[in-house]
Order: sequence, then C-alpha cells, then structure tokens
Amino acid sequence: MSSISVSDPFRVRGKGAVMIPRSISRRLTLARHHIVLAVTASALTACSGIAERAFTRPVLAVRSVKLRSVGLTGGSIEATLTITNPNPYPLPVQRATYLFALADSTEVGRGVTATAFTIPGRDSTVVLLPVDISWQGLRAVARDAARDGTVDYRLSGVVTLDTPLGNPNVSFESAGRFTPPPALVRSFP
Repeated sequence: MSSISVSDPFRVRGKGAVMIPRSISRRLTLARHHIVLAVTASALTACSGIAERAFTRPVLAVRSVKLRSVGLTGGSIEATLTITNPNPYPLPVQRATYLFALADSTEVGRGVTATAFTIPGRDSTVVLLPVDISWQGLRAVARDAARDGTVDYRLSGVVTLDTPLGNPNVSFESAGRFTPPPALVRSFP
C-alpha cells in the first residue's frame, strides 16, 4: 500500500470517497447558488408574464363635472369618474391622484382621494373626485365660461392599484365640457 501525505489535496476517506480541496468546493457551492438564483429568477419572470396576461387594465371614464360650491377662499368642483374592472377578481385601489385644468392648460386644481376603495370583479364603481380651487382658478373658469357659457376642461390623473404583484398605476385623461352656474360667470368681470 502506498501512503498518502497530509499535504496531498485529494485525500481518500473510506472506500471510494474523495475529498475536494476547499477552493474547488467553494467554487462549486457558488456555482450551485448561481444556478438556483437563475432558476428562481426564470420562474419569477414566467409567473410575472402569466400574471400580466391574466390582468386587464381597468377602464376609466369621466361621467360628469359640477361646480359644487363657491366660498370665501375659492370653490370646489366635483368630477365623477366611473372605473370599470374587466377582470374576474376585485381590484383594490390605494388612491387616485388627479389634476383639473382648462383646455388651454391653465391648472385649476389638484386632488387625491381620501380613502382606498375596491372595484368588484367584472363590475364598475363610481368615484367622486373633489377638486378644491382657488379664487384664481374660479376666475379662470369664469373667464372660459364667458365665451359661450361652458367650460372646456381636461382631467388627468393616475389610479394606483394595490395588488399582490405590486402597485401598478393606471393613467387616465379625459377632455370635456361643463356648464357652471350663470351667477359665477356674472360675478367675475
């Protein structure tokens, strides 16, 4: 029998077992970790693709716009938004942020929904979007209405969903026309 020296990198342990040097063992362990990470990343990407195909973006439409009030510090406009969920499962909504502007891009006001809400599966929800406006905003609305009694507007924003796969944003933009009370038009020269 031949003797094996202690400094030999390959030491025999028992029948047929071979010890691998530490440097090679570490490389094999790292390679194994990289393979596990690559397989996990591939699986997650595949699941994400399946989830994206299973998700259809909700449809948003402005239903109406009304001047709700005029006070000492300005006024309030209320936009009514209909959100339709074509998916078979409910969609929780964290918030909606929005901007109300005149057709000429004059910003009249901004807002954020106060509470979260859920859109039932294959159904729609009506959401009220209050917009506080300053006196300058009221003046701009009255100026626009002085032409023909109507105000051309643009409402744009983002609805942030709350899903297990993250928080996708659904943008919306709508242009339309509403009629403010004639008293508002007469009160601003």
